[in-house]
Amino acid sequence: MTRRRARVATAIGIVTLFAAGLRSGRSQEAPRPVPGAPGTMPAEEALARHVCSQCHLFPPPDVLPRKSWGSIAYEMAGLAIGGIGVPKGAPPPTVDFDVDRVVHYYETHAPRVLPTPEPWPAPVPGPVRFARHAFRLVQGPAAPTVANVAFWSLEPKGPLRIVAADMVAGLVLEGDPARPEAGLRRLSTGVPNPCHTQAIDLDKDGRIDLLVADLGDVPPGDHLKGSVVWLRRLADGSYKPFTLASGLPRVADVEAADFDGDGRLDLLVAAFGWREVGGIYLLENRTTDWDHPVFVKRELDTRQGAIHVPVADLNGDGRPDFVALFAQHYETVVAFLNDGKGGFRTETIDQAPHPAWGSSGISLVDLDGDGDLDVLVTNGDMLDDFLLKPYHGIRWLENRGRFPFVPHQLATLPGVHRARAVDLDGDGDLDIVACGYVQFSVEGSPPSAFANQPSLVWLEQTSPGTFVRHTLELAGHHVSLDVGDYNGDGHPDILVGNFRSESPAMVEIWENLGSKR
Repeated sequence: MTRRRARVATAIGIVTLFAAGLRSGRSQEAPRPVPGAPGTMPAEEALARHVCSQCHLFPPPDVLPRKSWGSIAYEMAGLAIGGIGVPKGAPPPTVDFDVDRVVHYYETHAPRVLPTPEPWPAPVPGPVRFARHAFRLVQGPAAPTVANVAFWSLEPKGPLRIVAADMVAGLVLEGDPARPEAGLRRLSTGVPNPCHTQAIDLDKDGRIDLLVADLGDVPPGDHLKGSVVWLRRLADGSYKPFTLASGLPRVADVEAADFDGDGRLDLLVAAFGWREVGGIYLLENRTTDWDHPVFVKRELDTRQGAIHVPVADLNGDGRPDFVALFAQHYETVVAFLNDGKGGFRTETIDQAPHPAWGSSGISLVDLDGDGDLDVLVTNGDMLDDFLLKPYHGIRWLENRGRFPFVPHQLATLPGVHRARAVDLDGDGDLDIVACGYVQFSVEGSPPSAFANQPSLVWLEQTSPGTFVRHTLELAGHHVSLDVGDYNGDGHPDILVGNFRSESPAMVEIWENLGSKR
């Protein structure tokens, strides 16, 4: 075995140790030539660019701290040798290379620590006043893991209700936002790992049902335990679970729309998966008897990492299209345009600059009021390495009538997971509310106090495209939020879920009491 092949074989072994939950360093440190020595850096950079670009965009050394690159390079090399992460249809990756040279390039050029993220203002009274209300669940989990919250009307033209999904406890919960003292109640315990809900009358019987995306398991994995569950509303007000699709990669989102124009609601599924499995699926509705629903699965995209698939008519042709956010090493936002013949034409809306971007969520909104839909996107997933990233933040992808959209950085925010646009201060333009989840640090993070990291913020739009930052909360743990005027007072309120929080509350409402101005 050649020296180069031996080192790549070592990489495979290290990946095996990672899979077993162990960590291993290299058996010996690569020699460190003097940085900038003639002929060394250019060759190593060329090798790194060639090797890494076989599976994804080249990651610059400065996106991670120096100590992270050794284990990552060996892990990625092992994955590439196994064909894991290689784009479909791409040629087999080169495997005859010296991994130590790639590691040396990154360790030589990477910073010792990442730059400290731009600090946010302290949480002081701002232009909008709030009252905070906690919602608990009697005999609920000690540490809530609420993956999704939403304001949904559960009756036709009814008031907004809280709907929350706890992905670890396997709970779909409901509550009256006007009665925090009443807490939450269980709607269903029949979904193993719920992570997203949509309220819709699927069977068109006049009662509002719930569609639930089920991960199938909590830890990331390349399994096929994911499912789509229909919580059918019965005449007595209870919900009966029906599994509409199973044997799927980890399902992160499900959205209903009549994509083929036959009058029946089809289901669009974002199956995040992990490294080997995942994709986007269309479940075509062939049901004739709703006691025995039938949906036929069709694969639309084979990429892993699909997080959200919001549906909208993007081009004004009257047909439902959708936008998909892909994370993992793709880190891209893609428009799927319905051709009316059962197919979809894809257009790239945005491509992140590198595979460590940490995409976490999107929503569709006409942020600039010009009559077309833009995309509000967040990148703040830090659960792979728990490092504060100075490039995490909130961006507006402006629709100017062509692809790709024009990106605008609105704010940096480490750990940001979701952002929603709403006129929070009642001045007639859209502001932005965002939440984040920053858990803890490891060596290599900037010397910041994690307890002082913002977890709930809002951006006040003071003039077109100009935003002023306001911090509402520090050190919370939120991966999901929603906005809505639950009490009808004309002031939109904020709903957040707690994820592994020390608070006994499953969800909290920040009731908007109006602007001070």
